[in-house]
Order: sequence, then structure tokens, then C-alpha cells
Amino acid sequence: MQNETFNEQDSLRVITEMIHKTKNNVIKKDFNEFLFYGYAVLVAAVAIYATVYFTGDPRFMFLWTAMCLLYLIKTFALRKPKPEAVTYLEDMMNKVWKIIGSMFGLTLLAMFGCSPLVGRIDFSLMMPLSIIYAGIGTSITGLIIKENSLTYTPLIGLVLATYMLLDGTYDNSWNLLFGVAFLIFMVIPAHICRRKY
Repeated sequence: MQNETFNEQDSLRVITEMIHKTKNNVIKKDFNEFLFYGYAVLVAAVAIYATVYFTGDPRFMFLWTAMCLLYLIKTFALRKPKPEAVTYLEDMMNKVWKIIGSMFGLTLLAMFGCSPLVGRIDFSLMMPLSIIYAGIGTSITGLIIKENSLTYTPLIGLVLATYMLLDGTYDNSWNLLFGVAFLIFMVIPAHICRRKY
């Protein structure tokens, strides 16, 4: 076996190939995930806004729990077999999204657990927190694959989430803000990426 030297150019070439491979794999599957969840949130946001608006009953906000069911079905019932080999970057990206998903679940558990202490459960907080969580995951994905449209558009979502947190009082318009945030930082960048690559 020969001992070959591995210089800076070889190292840069390997890193570039890993980024390119990861980007190609993301294009094949993950942009579909961005589109799937982005459009699902957008459709749910408009439907829930319209339902609450026309009925005047804010209890229809519980229709958002359908997103949890959609996630569970997609994650566990429709699970695809793991690929035989993944790059470090793909593995890191998958782990980032597992952590983001855990944040959603732990936030719900914390809301239930803290409710006796504060005397109420305010699920409306899940909307701005979800924008922040999904935005962080989207930005990290953009950083990993070096795609600016994914990296920076979640900052717009952060502004919307900050407005919601500062406003503090749920209003039916939050449904539309929520849908717009996901349109801006998931759907539009995914379409940009699909055209680019």
C-alpha cells in the first residue's frame, strides 16, 4: 500500500465534494421535506384562519394539533429505510432536525408541566416558538449546504415571531403570520434551490 501525501488542495477538494454530495442529496429529498411542511403549514394556517374568522370560535385553533399527527405519521409510519452511507454533513443535518423536532415536543411537555404553576396553558406561544425553532433548523441547513436563501430568510420569520411574542395576545391574524413565515423561509427557498440545482 502506497503512502500518499494529502495536501491542502486535496483536503479542500474532499470538503467541496462532501458539500456538493450533501447538497445533491438535500435537493433530492430534503427540499421535498421543506415543501411538504411549508405548504402543509401554509394550507393549515389559511384554513384555520378562515374557520376561526367565519365561526368566531377560537377553539378551532386546536386544529393545529393535526400538524403533530402529520409529523408523527410521516416520521414513523412512512419512514424510509436508512441509506447505507451518508456523509458527515448529511448526518449532522439529520441530527440538527432531530434536535429541532425534540424542541417542539419538549416545549409542549413543558407547557403541560408548567401549567399548574402558572395556572393556565397558553398554546398560542407555540406559534412564535415554532417559527423560531423551524427557522433555526432552516438556517443551519442553509449554512451546511452553503445556500443563502435558506440561511437568511428565517430572519424574516424571527421578526414575525418577535412581534407575536411582544404583542403577547393571540389574535386570529397570528395564523396568517405563521403561514407567511413558513412560506418565506421554507417554501420560497426550496423552490429557489430546486431551480438552481
